[in-house]
Amino acid sequence: MGGGGFAQHAKNVTENNRALLRSKKRSKKTKEDVFGKASVTKLEFKKTSRRDLDRTRKKMFIQKEREKRKMYLAVVLTLITFFILYLLFT
Repeated sequence: MGGGGFAQHAKNVTENNRALLRSKKRSKKTKEDVFGKASVTKLEFKKTSRRDLDRTRKKMFIQKEREKRKMYLAVVLTLITFFILYLLFT
């Protein structure tokens, strides 16, 4: 009948864990102790002109408006489809 080594290992692990929990010498480890200190990354951004910033904002605004229109169109088409299906099956 096998499994004797497994049972002994489980018993040893349990005893060791209890001993660790009872020990008062256990120090509180911080995140830095476990994972190490985070490296500081310096980012260098390109200098942009006011004109480029305005262009980018304008493009973003146009893209946002297009997305809004697509969303409204999808909602309206969905509502129309459900209404037609309701009329067909009632």
